[in-house]
Amino acid sequence: MSKIKVGLFFGGRSVEHEVSVISALQAYVNLDKDKYEVIPVYVDKSGHFFTGHKFLDIKNYKDVQGLLYSSTQIVPANRTSGGFLKQGFLKKFEPIDVAFPLFHGSFGEDGCIQGVFEVYGIPYVGLDVTASAVCMDKIMSKALFKEIGLEVGKYTWITRNDWILAPKVCLRKIKSELKFPMFVKPATGGSSIGAGKAVDEDSLQFAIEVASAYSERIIIEESFGKDIIEVNCSAMGYRNVKASVCEQPVKSEELLTFSDKYMKGGKDKRAGGMETLSRIIPAPISPSLTKKIQESTIKVFKSLNGCGVVRIDFFVDVKAEKFWINEVNSPPGSLAFYLWEKSGLSYKELLDKLIEFALERKEDRKKTTYVFESGLLEMMAKAKA
Repeated sequence: MSKIKVGLFFGGRSVEHEVSVISALQAYVNLDKDKYEVIPVYVDKSGHFFTGHKFLDIKNYKDVQGLLYSSTQIVPANRTSGGFLKQGFLKKFEPIDVAFPLFHGSFGEDGCIQGVFEVYGIPYVGLDVTASAVCMDKIMSKALFKEIGLEVGKYTWITRNDWILAPKVCLRKIKSELKFPMFVKPATGGSSIGAGKAVDEDSLQFAIEVASAYSERIIIEESFGKDIIEVNCSAMGYRNVKASVCEQPVKSEELLTFSDKYMKGGKDKRAGGMETLSRIIPAPISPSLTKKIQESTIKVFKSLNGCGVVRIDFFVDVKAEKFWINEVNSPPGSLAFYLWEKSGLSYKELLDKLIEFALERKEDRKKTTYVFESGLLEMMAKAKA
């Protein structure tokens, strides 16, 4: 039986480029080599695509420029099936059965690369274009949560242009709607990059300046206070969806920092990433509250027409048995294999499931008509003849 060709896509034009590389190497280690032929596709910080098995060894990233020179540049292509063209004299076509994008941040997590896969007919793991874009945008995702009847915390938002043109107006707006302390974040960022806490007007101005460097829109959220804990839950599936156990991430500061997420120690010092974050599993909440959070997690996933896996973050008042949804983390951050391991599914089995879902969606997409022959152009041409 021939192996499934899996294109492992990572890197990208993002401030989270390095984190993406780590996520991809983790996945590569856990992909079943008896089932899959893994083809690495590295996207450099300029947006150029390269392939070569040297990208699968972390030691080779000591000299990235040298690594690129010794690799093959490629471009996406479609010749009856999706794949890519190797650049050079012969321009050899390399088909792939499924793409596994493991980007973090812009141009990868936000629907952009998913759009490329759609255009070139490449089946892919994870959320589709629309769902990826919504999950990446903290403002749009909160609008979705409210639309489906879930509670969110107090927030407001401004644009970078608003801030540049009328900072005093922006400050008045924010202070009229929210109370200090506040958290200021790029609306489309991740990994806590560009995020900061504001306790007064001076720190608010500084936090907005930082966040505006990473996004055209800035979201400002009112703090919940010390008695509120964060709880995360994951949803997985395609036709049938289920939720994982819940966890409580343990952070060193009020805001979960980049260091908390990716630079803390864990059992596997080589890996890094979210699995090394300190956490309590299962989360210290009641069974009834756990069930409600799991049901809400599935509800959000289905509203996104989900395929694959996501992780959803909640704020929880344990005593009042009340929760608010904060944000959705789409792949790769939401692979959340540590949650699924505690739910009885190994990382290797999780990756198998995600590829299986992608191939199921591929078959379903064949039922959709994308081309309609209207004869309009021929009619217009004859009219002009």
